[in-house]
Amino acid sequence: MKSLVLLASIVSVAASAQTTAFDGHVRGVAGKDNGRRQIIIERDVNHVFPYILASASWTTSIHLTNLEDHDIQVVCEFVGPNGEEKPLTFDFDDKTPTAGTSSQIASLSTASFKSVSTETALTTAWAYCSAEPRTERFSGYAIVRNTTANGAVREFVTPLQPESEPVFSVPFLAASDNTTGLVVLNNALEGDASLGIWMIDTNGKQVDARTLTLKAGALRIVVLNDVFKDVKEGTVRVVKLEGTQYVTAMALKTSIAGYTALPVLMPKEDPPPAP
Repeated sequence: MKSLVLLASIVSVAASAQTTAFDGHVRGVAGKDNGRRQIIIERDVNHVFPYILASASWTTSIHLTNLEDHDIQVVCEFVGPNGEEKPLTFDFDDKTPTAGTSSQIASLSTASFKSVSTETALTTAWAYCSAEPRTERFSGYAIVRNTTANGAVREFVTPLQPESEPVFSVPFLAASDNTTGLVVLNNALEGDASLGIWMIDTNGKQVDARTLTLKAGALRIVVLNDVFKDVKEGTVRVVKLEGTQYVTAMALKTSIAGYTALPVLMPKEDPPPAP
């Protein structure tokens, strides 16, 4: 991804979990090993919370966990469905919307912050989070909660996901009992992504197909029940055809029981040949 220059410097704070607003871009910021770790560092890939909702009845709580034995700093950028900057209001400053957050996280601890809104209209966004330097290990969850007028609460949880999932599958559960939405986004800073979407029935036969093109930063929701109306149950296979590799997704199942987030399933790479 294209490197960006931070628009504001990150100020160190006390060694405890603390989150503040951050004015800058974090996608594509490269980092270097700080030399404090003498073990193998896994590839840096998990950066995206793909689906964030905020309104008077919807809240999203972000939980970022430091996996290191020293303090780290994690910054998150919030992006709208068309790739635009998307300011949100959070509980650490419920008066001032911000499109970026900076969390100073103590050793092995978790920083948490939650969206705050009085608006009836629903705001949809996604987030890209990164530590600086990139070798600092962290992960997290986004908990999206809906509170109805009668006080009933339903929620779903999404983990921090890989920024590049160019081939994946997701189950299309029984259409008679569930509505399944495929949330797919192009988290690249520039460049379109052209995707092929195939529906496979329970016998492994391809029964339908579609294509989808996403502009840089764009998020789209494909309601599988509407797109594949004649299919009762199956598996959706998505493959990047052209353009950027920086595509990620999740599925959201809605039923009478509530909401369930389904992370997509990626085929693992073949192991290296034996020496």
